[in-house]
Amino acid sequence: MLRNYKVLKGTASALALDDDNDPHIEIRIEAGGVSYRIAMNVRSKESPHDLLYANVMNFQHAELTAELAALPMGLTDIRGDRQDLAIDYVRGGMIEREDMDVAPFQIDGPKNDLRDFIEPIVQEGIADKSIHFYAFGEAWGPENNKPDEYFGFEPGNGIHDIHMNQGDSGSFRATNAPNQDGALLIHFSDEDHWAAIFLGFQSQNWNTDANTGHPVGDNRGGQGRGEGTRRPQPIVASSLRIVAAMINPVNRPDGTEDETVTLVNRSDVAMSIEGWSLEDGEGRRQKLTGSLASGEFRTITLDPENGGPQLANKGGDIILINADGAIADRVGYGKSETANEGWTTIF
Repeated sequence: MLRNYKVLKGTASALALDDDNDPHIEIRIEAGGVSYRIAMNVRSKESPHDLLYANVMNFQHAELTAELAALPMGLTDIRGDRQDLAIDYVRGGMIEREDMDVAPFQIDGPKNDLRDFIEPIVQEGIADKSIHFYAFGEAWGPENNKPDEYFGFEPGNGIHDIHMNQGDSGSFRATNAPNQDGALLIHFSDEDHWAAIFLGFQSQNWNTDANTGHPVGDNRGGQGRGEGTRRPQPIVASSLRIVAAMINPVNRPDGTEDETVTLVNRSDVAMSIEGWSLEDGEGRRQKLTGSLASGEFRTITLDPENGGPQLANKGGDIILINADGAIADRVGYGKSETANEGWTTIF
């Protein structure tokens, strides 16, 4: 069990990287005249080393976000004072195992590693103090007479374990417990828009005991399907995926523009999309027809004038709904991914 499970609220002032065998992205946070450091894991000590991540650019949970926005700056003790704020990946319904992709710490190329997903949103927060960061994890400090290792402020204060904190085996088993998972939530308060970053290790088991958080069986998988209502539906297995979108198209002379979403059928057989639909984070939906051959890519022009999805340039979600009404795929994007007008965003 984590000893000091807390949430830190504050504004970002600096960013650093410790490029060693156990790398973290280090974020300096200011809160009520006190400096803190968020240490975010971006590589696992154990194999496989690449982390699981979900970058939710249109995070919606009205009850939780309202409670967070009302918190004072600084650290709030979740276990002692605010147990209602606790995050549990497995039971809370906030995130599913299949929502998460795998990404390395850093490799060449755009938008293909954790640095590409985390650092831009931190840099945006450094430039805009109306953006508030909420880091859930294990707090340390104050470390009197000991300057911070990366930013030099004193006393040293901070929060780490910003990732799933259950389902571990071996040397990390002692820190398992339910209702203590880490995450980084970001509030763009001027727009009242939220984003969230969820991290986990591939070695962690998503089938955990509800009392101890220890793994149940040897299978690392599990869907993390919870009892809560923070997400209306889990993502179901599907060979159809959203692979690209034209979110910020160039306006035509008549003032209109064509937003598009591209799907691919990854399977070796044709797939019908009769009764399927595309939806945005606000629930606007567009019906699909026809079928996709094996390996086929299909670009669909959205029809917002007839109630179809609208892809907001500030960030949002694109959701693929199957004929049974279940979520077959869901992707999120941020404002930085729409900056180049007329460019296609690749997921």
